[in-house]
Amino acid sequence: MEKILVVDNSALMRKVMCDIINSMQGFTAADTCADVDSAFDKIVSGQVTGVTFNMAIDATAKVSLFEKLTEAGILIPIVVITTATREDRAMTMEVMGSGAMEFVVRPFQMKPSDREVFSREFQDSLISAFHKKGQVANVAPAKAEKATEPPKEERPARKPGPQGPIQLVALACSTGGPQALHTMIPMINKKLGVPMVIVQHMPVGFTEALAERLNEKSILTIKEAEDNEELLPDHVYIAPGGKHLEVADGKGGRLKARVYDGPPVRALRPCADVMYESLNRCNVSNILCVVLTGMGSDGTIGITSLSKNKHIYVITQDEETCVVYGMPKAVKKAGFSNEEHPITEVAHAILKKLGV
Repeated sequence: MEKILVVDNSALMRKVMCDIINSMQGFTAADTCADVDSAFDKIVSGQVTGVTFNMAIDATAKVSLFEKLTEAGILIPIVVITTATREDRAMTMEVMGSGAMEFVVRPFQMKPSDREVFSREFQDSLISAFHKKGQVANVAPAKAEKATEPPKEERPARKPGPQGPIQLVALACSTGGPQALHTMIPMINKKLGVPMVIVQHMPVGFTEALAERLNEKSILTIKEAEDNEELLPDHVYIAPGGKHLEVADGKGGRLKARVYDGPPVRALRPCADVMYESLNRCNVSNILCVVLTGMGSDGTIGITSLSKNKHIYVITQDEETCVVYGMPKAVKKAGFSNEEHPITEVAHAILKKLGV
């Protein structure tokens, strides 16, 4: 039984969170508190195995809970409860980079319909936070990110003819992705010479904060993708939350982004399969695909399709360093992973493959 500490400065929200947690198989709301110091003391006591934490408390605390935990060398699954305000988005992305496992966006009004959605998303996030190998027993998998089962043991169909230099890096990630990107992107210590596009499953607004945070730590230029913008070398374009990202042919032999509203594909928007499948229609022949931590199998169907028409090379994150070994596992099981590495070695593998 996982014992969860609920940290929130609202008595109502503490009650709401406890009710949700106590309704879940394998979890119980073991304790509550309303401030950082009390939360830290309860975590240090060893009486809880996980935490839900209202991000607003950190904004008013003298010392961040995450700073205190890092200084004490304490690693514990945490679900951050945040809002869609710009300030909270920025703080949440900073926390995700320092080790928080998951986050969920709280609606401004907790109407019955809002509570139902929030409850479902919170449960999925809590399960994901405990999804690392050996951390949860007898807990049903999260319901989010359902996807069509990928092909079984299909080997990559290589396009005939000589391969040229890589022209684009296309990366996909989901649960645990922000942490993985915060680790991997700063380790890219040389110019790529080509654009990179990223599909990371996140709520609306949070991809902008993620891009801003990563841009501060990288020698590359990192931003949210905009519709019809040219994809430049040494730039990283992240699909905006709640929108699909495709890559299309632009002017002068360049590629461009196509960002649009559209129905979810296999329950996802953005969807990595959509991004990968769009590359079939582009005037590029050699593509480096990278698949990091994530629940489900998004990306495998798109890579399968892409392998039939283009030269592809696929790097996947290993099981040991994934928060959820779902997306990389599906790609590997389908036979498309050329290399598998811990997240701390993925940047080097990308640079080596690009020859820079």
